[in-house]
Amino acid sequence: MMNGSRVLEGYMPEFDATVVTRILDAGGRILGKTAVEDLCFKGSGATNSKMPVLNPYDTTRTTGGSSSGSAALVAGGQIDMALGGDQGGSIRIPAAWCGIVGLKPTWGLVPYTGASTVQPFLDHLGPMTRTVEDSALLLEVIAGYDDGLDPRQPPNIVVPEYSKLLTADLTGMKVGLLKEGFAQCNSDMESTVRSAMQYFEAAGATVEEISIPMHITGKVYSSDRAGKT
Repeated sequence: MMNGSRVLEGYMPEFDATVVTRILDAGGRILGKTAVEDLCFKGSGATNSKMPVLNPYDTTRTTGGSSSGSAALVAGGQIDMALGGDQGGSIRIPAAWCGIVGLKPTWGLVPYTGASTVQPFLDHLGPMTRTVEDSALLLEVIAGYDDGLDPRQPPNIVVPEYSKLLTADLTGMKVGLLKEGFAQCNSDMESTVRSAMQYFEAAGATVEEISIPMHITGKVYSSDRAGKT
């Protein structure tokens, strides 16, 4: 609850976040709280006021951030699932660095009520798990309208049974592969990502490379101004 910062050390919230209540109502058990970057404003995994969060596969390396502890505990097998918060990569970065599944949901799909905000137009809560199946199950539980408590949400949000869509036919769907995303990527990583596209194609989707030159400019700006990409 200290949000990675000594400023909030000892803070006790007055009520549970909506996502926590939904997990408990669905039969989940909350085993603890995880470490994050100082005020969730970095992507390195090294700025938590207590100590850096080390990668469970190699403790000479970090987890990435800002949802550092969630990724480390899931990857290390100490918990089955975790929640992360994502504004500029804070679920996706540590998930990638720790080899787990991290999902940044569509904006407003998961209510942010009761979570520590960075900026409402950027705030997302999402699942961090070891498998896609677990990610789908957790998303089913935490997604959906929050009775107007999260003003970002329209009341007509539809939450499908994501766990039943994992074997769906993707015929007719297109998957875009961003060319500029590989501009500063090492060859091993590029090969891994491109190889993964075969699973989309096997499911019937069409994979196309697209170009958005502004991506490089935006990445540099975000890194310089916000401390993370």
